[in-house]
Amino acid sequence: MSRPDLLKWIIILGIPFCFACTQNRFPNLVIAEEGMVETCTYLGTISETSDPGKPVTSYKYYKYYDGELKVLERADHMGGTHLVWLYNYHIGSSGAVYRCSE
Repeated sequence: MSRPDLLKWIIILGIPFCFACTQNRFPNLVIAEEGMVETCTYLGTISETSDPGKPVTSYKYYKYYDGELKVLERADHMGGTHLVWLYNYHIGSSGAVYRCSE
């Protein structure tokens, strides 16, 4: 295979991988404040703790903490549209989940 053909295949196969991983894992969930959810339906409160056995790495604080990610996933599975953080620390997170019609 010649070099231009190889480069063409790398580009053709590489572009879909660039767009496959998006930044927003929960597109229907909005991080809100109390005033934004006054007219919404309260679904529940979610509390999660982070995994204490998670290895400490240099990229630990780059994205989500383990507890934060668990809360976001559960809020998304509940069908919530808005999440109000009650607390969000390295050791655990908690949030109130709401569904807004707007």
